Formats: sequence, C-alpha cells, structure tokens
Amino acid sequence: MRDILALCKVYMINMMSNKFAFVYNLLLPIIYFIYKNVTLTASKSSFSVATTETIGYFWAYIIFVTILNNVVVSLIVQREQGFYKQMLFVVGSKLKIIIAIFFVQLAIICIELSIFNILVMILVHQLSFKLLFAGVVVALLSALPVTLVGCILMIFKIKIESVNILLGIILFGLFYIMSVPTSYAITGLLNLLNPLSFVTEMSLQVQNIVFNIGSFNVEIWLQMLIVSVFYAIIGIYSISKFSVNAIADRV
Repeated sequence: MRDILALCKVYMINMMSNKFAFVYNLLLPIIYFIYKNVTLTASKSSFSVATTETIGYFWAYIIFVTILNNVVVSLIVQREQGFYKQMLFVVGSKLKIIIAIFFVQLAIICIELSIFNILVMILVHQLSFKLLFAGVVVALLSALPVTLVGCILMIFKIKIESVNILLGIILFGLFYIMSVPTSYAITGLLNLLNPLSFVTEMSLQVQNIVFNIGSFNVEIWLQMLIVSVFYAIIGIYSISKFSVNAIADRV
C-alpha cells in the first residue's frame, strides 16, 4: 500500500506539470460547450432531458480522453522512455504502477467533471449539487471499465512518434460511429462496446436517477454490466501481456 501511495504522489506531481493535458482534456470541451450552448446564458434555464443528454456527451469525452491520454498513452510513453522499467524495478509489480496512475487520474477526472459542471450551472443560472454528485458517480462507475478496455492498446507495438496519430484516429473513429444514424447503427448491447457510447449511456442513466427524470432501466444496466465484464477480460489479458521493454529496442 505504501508503494502505491508513493507512486500516486509521483504521478500527481508529474500530472500537475503537464499543462497540455489539462487543455486537451478539459479546456477544449468547455470552450466547445459554451460555443454550442451560448444561448443558455441569455435567460434562466433548467435541467431538462435535452440538457442531461448534452452533458452526457461532454462527460463521456472528458472521461475517455483523460483515461486514454493520461493512463494508457502515458504508460506506453513511459515504457518507451525506460521510466516504466525503472518504476517496475523499484516497486516490483506492474499492477501497483497501473493502480497508482489510475487512482491519480480518477481524482483528476472527478475534478475535471466538477469544474465542467460548475460551468454548466453558471450557464443555466441554477445551483445543483445533484449535478456535481452525478458527475462523480459516473466517474466512479465508468472510469475502471474504460481504463481496462483501453489497456488493449498496450499490447500493440506503438512508438512514441505514432501515439498522437493513433489517439486522433481512435477518437475520430469512435465519434464517427456514435454519429451514425440509429437506423443504420448497431444498437443495444453491441453499441455499448464503443467506450464513448458506454460512458454516455452511463451518464444518461445516472442523471435520470439523480434528477428523477426517468425510471431505473434494469435492461440497460444489465447490458452495461455485461459490457463491463467484457472490458475487464480484455484489460486483464492486456495488462498481463504489457511488455516492460521499449518497442524501439526490439525493432
């Protein structure tokens, strides 16, 4: 436990020095949200179904991009730079390293969502502790499954030079799949295999419960549970196959 806490301190210090990650993960969606919803500032509004749906998409982006950037990609970069091997030599367990970086990023995600939600409350001219609570709940429920499925990238031979390109392709591809009309898209359980769709649906369901907009949908929650288990299987396998040695040393 002491090793994990010590690693958490290291990763938190490193995270505080990475200003670009903050801009990419939080500032960009905030700017875009203000641009798309600037009319909300004109008059007092309230949290409707449409509002919660819009919020859900932004929560999904913040959670997914933060995990992809600061957990999965970060581990890949650390491996290529040799830092991961050094940390592994010190603590003796790759699981401790991954747990530490996950806990740090989970805290960062909760902070990011809270900042975003405060902005939303300012725009709709309404104070809502329920929104802050819902954001934290969504982060706690979705961050681990998304992290585990994202770990699949760690088993591929990815060089540092290719990381940003790959990240862009993944985001574009997943957003494109989400934008496909429902009549042509694969819906239901298979649709949730898209991590962005998974987090968005999680956000909508949690907000429905917190704001008492809709009833508890057992079928959807069961589907999300099945997908979470599937994500966990992928993550456990991927972590077990994650190599300590840099790809550059083997090609």
